[in-house]
Amino acid sequence: MYAIEFETDITKYIELKDYKPLLNKHVRVIVLIGDVNRQIENPTIKQLQQFNEIIQQRSNLPQVSKEIDIDVLCNEVNCDIF
Repeated sequence: MYAIEFETDITKYIELKDYKPLLNKHVRVIVLIGDVNRQIENPTIKQLQQFNEIIQQRSNLPQVSKEIDIDVLCNEVNCDIF
């Protein structure tokens, strides 16, 4: 996997100048936005309660290994699904 970085203004579509190598390929798109003018809504009490319940449920489960190779795992899943 490799990354292509570019900046553009989004109107209705995003223009890729060198799109031919990407044609008919599966890609992961990440959009980074700077200087967001809108406020992020504060979480509601219900959302915080749900989050705390998840944390309490997870506290009884074994620790997840931090040495898992996530790329290998994702590739295995992709091969099984696609």
